[in-house]
Amino acid sequence: MTKIFKFKTIILLSVFYFLFFVLPTQAARLYFEPQEAIMGAEKDFSVGLRIDAKNQINAISVGIFIPPEITLIDAVIGNSIINFLVEKPSFDESSRILTFSGIIPGGFQGEKEPLLTIKIKTVGQEGKEILTFNKEKTKIYLHTPEGVEDSLELESLTLPIIKGRENIIIKNDDNDPPENFKPEISRDPNIFENRRFLVFATQDKGSGVEYYKVKETRQKFFSIFSKWTSAESPYILRDQKMRSYVFVKAIDKAGNERITKILPENPLQWYENYENYIIIVMICAIIWAIGKFYGKNKK
Repeated sequence: MTKIFKFKTIILLSVFYFLFFVLPTQAARLYFEPQEAIMGAEKDFSVGLRIDAKNQINAISVGIFIPPEITLIDAVIGNSIINFLVEKPSFDESSRILTFSGIIPGGFQGEKEPLLTIKIKTVGQEGKEILTFNKEKTKIYLHTPEGVEDSLELESLTLPIIKGRENIIIKNDDNDPPENFKPEISRDPNIFENRRFLVFATQDKGSGVEYYKVKETRQKFFSIFSKWTSAESPYILRDQKMRSYVFVKAIDKAGNERITKILPENPLQWYENYENYIIIVMICAIIWAIGKFYGKNKK
């Protein structure tokens, strides 16, 4: 019995050792990828945030602490594997934490994939600064119906800073407009005093969406003369009677645009739209001019 017990013990210990020490870790990994190990003082510097995912994941939230000696210039989602942003990159000056979150429909599994590009600058002092992750705000979830949190390895980045050092900047050559999107008009008795509002969002894989503009007009052909209004989603519609064409324009940080249109739910009757009378007058004027021209030629 003693020999059998010893044999079983050896087997159990071997299995334990294999599972916890021999098998490679399945934790996902978040890390930074700078162009250089050294950062030039008072110079713009780009840092890429990347991910290695051993398991298939579909949701990410990230919090990055940026030291007071470093100024955040921009944070771009361009070329990211994140297809849908839940929270756009946002920087809290008081806590010095940059946060963003997003979803990857269909899931993702792979290595060295980009999540975010951070453009930073120092205040001019030499030394060392460290970019770290905020563990409470940094989570990754498996591609499962239950949304189970995946184990995660977080690697900080130490940046030695030297005056006069030139930096390499990540350039996002973006010539493509934001992705196609479909704005929707909604209404809820619990918000906006039951007024109709517009909901919209899109992504831009290059430089990232900078802002949106909305235009409401009851004119079909002369809508080009109507003014655009800067807007954020949700946007309360001015025309609550739903008789207007609604245009939404998404502009990315490179200046590329994407425009979508929603047709009016209750369009004007032809006799209610003054542009129809203008068109009729213009047609009559053209016919009169042509008739007058041919009349002179006959003489």
